[in-house]
Amino acid sequence: MKKVGIPSNHLIHPNKHFGTNYVDYIQKNYINGIIGAAALPIVFPIGNPDLASEYINSVDALVLAGGQDVSPEYFGEEPHINLHETDRSRDAFEVALVLEAIQQEKPILGICRGLQIINVALGGTLYQDLNSQYENLAVKHNQYPTKWYTPTHRLLLTRKSWLDSILDNHHLVNSFHHQAVKTLADGLQLDATSSDGIVEAISDESRDIYAVQWHPEMLLMANNDAQKLFNLFIEKIR
Repeated sequence: MKKVGIPSNHLIHPNKHFGTNYVDYIQKNYINGIIGAAALPIVFPIGNPDLASEYINSVDALVLAGGQDVSPEYFGEEPHINLHETDRSRDAFEVALVLEAIQQEKPILGICRGLQIINVALGGTLYQDLNSQYENLAVKHNQYPTKWYTPTHRLLLTRKSWLDSILDNHHLVNSFHHQAVKTLADGLQLDATSSDGIVEAISDESRDIYAVQWHPEMLLMANNDAQKLFNLFIEKIR
């Protein structure tokens, strides 16, 4: 059985249930997508970036999940006034995992923040806040309070790519983000955008890098077709 590493998020604020007994966690929907593709998910606690090689040695592929904003220190900017919460330990760990997975020639799938951290790890930049920084914004890219499993905006496929076998042009997806790719890192290809030009999918098939801005794991709750993306990724594992 193919093993897929998925780095966790972690609680860094007190809450009613755990108090200050902080925990690492990952949403079950990601796990369901990996298991649904007949692979074994291995959850990585947020750890020391120096151990990235050991973590990647233990799996056949890497999936990067959604979460906090990516810190602008990774692309040489000061924090914008509308930047949301960041987590330096998570950023550092995931950047190290991306670079190590590429070094070990193991496939990577990024989802939402995962797409963004891949782009930043490879030298790209982000819009820290679409609402105030992207002039051509015309689509609602954070659909709350619409349910997370409801698709709300269309994709425009920009070229023939890994997505062709599972999506067609104008496919509907969900959307929960206020950051997005600004400058695409060298070597990455643009595969799909929203109708207002925001990057929605990227890849570098020569390095087995694949990423989407939407949340297929959430769509799984109401649409079994969303499983196709996870299946396609697992098929990339040699």
